[in-house]
Amino acid sequence: MLSRNLFATALALSGSVIADLAPHKALGRSEEKTPCPEDGLEWISTNASLPKVVIYNTGGTILSTSNYSRIDNVKYGRGYRPTVEDLIGNVSEVLSVAQLAIVRFDAPGGSSGINSSLYLNISQYANRQLCSEGSDIAGAIMFHGTNTLEETAFGVDLTFNCSKPFIATGAMRPDSYMSPDGHSNFYQAVAAAASPSSRDRGGMIAFNDRLTSIFYSTKTNANTPDTFKAIEQGNLGAFLAGQPYYYYGASYPTGRPYFDVTNTTVLPPVVILYGHQGFDASLMYAAVANGAKGLVVMGPGAAQLSPSAQAAADDLYSQGIPTVAVPRTGTGSGIPDPVAKTIIYASYQIAPLARVMLQLGINAGYSLDEIRSLFESPIREAVYEPWVNQKIYGLAA
Repeated sequence: MLSRNLFATALALSGSVIADLAPHKALGRSEEKTPCPEDGLEWISTNASLPKVVIYNTGGTILSTSNYSRIDNVKYGRGYRPTVEDLIGNVSEVLSVAQLAIVRFDAPGGSSGINSSLYLNISQYANRQLCSEGSDIAGAIMFHGTNTLEETAFGVDLTFNCSKPFIATGAMRPDSYMSPDGHSNFYQAVAAAASPSSRDRGGMIAFNDRLTSIFYSTKTNANTPDTFKAIEQGNLGAFLAGQPYYYYGASYPTGRPYFDVTNTTVLPPVVILYGHQGFDASLMYAAVANGAKGLVVMGPGAAQLSPSAQAAADDLYSQGIPTVAVPRTGTGSGIPDPVAKTIIYASYQIAPLARVMLQLGINAGYSLDEIRSLFESPIREAVYEPWVNQKIYGLAA
């Protein structure tokens, strides 16, 4: 692994030019934010004509090592902590793809210990730096621990207000592993962020030679590198010779909303509950008594809730508390009744992502009917708008 000094020396010997690599101050929620679109970014560059890509670094396995062995991929994390500059030194080919700038965000306790303030911070920086008028930044990537990568990425995706690519990535193997996946994931994420073909698609995850939509993706395996998948929707593309190849033309996911969080620092709490045989519906009341402003319940099958859970949802709805039902299967969708009732069904959202969207909807001041439309509109339009189905389900005039 190259040290920062060796990295700078290697670039100097190759005739490259690099921006000052003095440590960047960690960016927290209380930092003063300047109106400059680039916020004083320092660019690491070997070619000033290349596209600019910002790296939003929250850490994770991609910047971890093991004290045990080069084959350890289970108990790492206490070894030397590589920096992003170290990673660039080990994947120096990336500087032939883009100019890079680094913005650091603290993620204490790893990705399992963070909350929505992280994606609010990242979103506010990304909107200012990439979406401001006159910004010449091509795109952004985010390093994140894989345990909750999809939640942070989804939060950014729903609050990012321009067509430029936002690519999330990380690693399942530490940097000290004999064949770390973080190196290729890093290179490919930058290539995707720098590519004009990545625009107008919404946020994406670059992992294991594949590109998937953040809107539908989740971590599907606790241990292996081929973990991030959109199981029903499939891959948007693959990487060939390090470059993105898209299977389809640019389009956004069905039902993808946008929320303005420019002045938001805290989101209302929403709790996820797992439905099962013998489910104790008093847990729904306990969550609300503890401050929850909404609930996501993972129901068996097509998000079916028990009679006691349905009764609790009815009661809480009358108090202004929404209950969103999602399938605990991890794929498929709950189907709302032809005539809306109190339970709201998510359209192909898994529970952690439904929780984020519900938080954002509540924070935006949505009414219960507006929250229902937020989640159910795509399914309702597909199932109940065709005349033949209106006739079948008794909706035709």
